[in-house]
Amino acid sequence: MYAVIETGGKQVRVTAGDIIQVEKLAGDVGSKVTFDKVLFLSNPSEANSDVVLGQPYISNAKVEAEIVAQGRGDKITIIKMKRRKQYRRTQGHRQEQTQLLIMSLSAGAKSSEISATDKKVKLAKFFTLLKPKGPASQAKTLGSRKKLTAAKKAVSIAAKKSGVKSASKPAVAKKAPAKKA
Repeated sequence: MYAVIETGGKQVRVTAGDIIQVEKLAGDVGSKVTFDKVLFLSNPSEANSDVVLGQPYISNAKVEAEIVAQGRGDKITIIKMKRRKQYRRTQGHRQEQTQLLIMSLSAGAKSSEISATDKKVKLAKFFTLLKPKGPASQAKTLGSRKKLTAAKKAVSIAAKKSGVKSASKPAVAKKAPAKKA
């Protein structure tokens, strides 16, 4: 069974167990998301296929998903230029995106779900290429850097008090000036 849903102004074809990438949705990793805007449902089989078209949406259909990653996609570069006018502008953009694991599709009596074991297998194989958002996500590394610099300062102050030169800066021997012949 598969469905076509609308999210972020785009249409996406989904089946139970798919991992899809859409424009940013509110929520943390692990939270559930429900899509009510289902445009199309199909249950293909060898004998005949059940197809349901919405006008524009199917009233009793919904798709449930779980957020598996949040982040930003690849950077695109926007370049504007007008020749012979000395006008050049360069700008970059990284779209915020969400990756979802489709858990179930349902339309009245018909439904399709992913089992718990299949979910574990999908998530074990899953890796994301989305990068976290800029400086706010790097707070942990900056915090650890501050701790390291504070520790280095404390060590250097203690070394100065004891009269020991730091090993990080070795003494450089001066060369004698060359004699003229």
